[in-house]
Amino acid sequence: MAIQLVNETLEVNMTLVELRQRHVEQFAELVKTATDLPLAKYRGAVVRAIITAGWVASPPMKPKDVDEMAPDAVIWISEEIATIYGRVMGIDPKP
Repeated sequence: MAIQLVNETLEVNMTLVELRQRHVEQFAELVKTATDLPLAKYRGAVVRAIITAGWVASPPMKPKDVDEMAPDAVIWISEEIATIYGRVMGIDPKP
């Protein structure tokens, strides 16, 4: 099932593909080196990684498009992606 990321206040309207193992593997590979980055760069790296890994069905996006997004939209998307990734990987948010 496709996932909708919609936040009207931040003007985000994104449809994600139905995730497959290849999507989460490529995403994990792309973000593994980003963990040492400052938080702002890490969040941008997360959004670029979902684009590169083929998570975004619409609108058509390229990784460089993230450069012109509003920072609060990047924050929101990256947090949503963290939740989705945790869910598909079976990570319990409670310790």
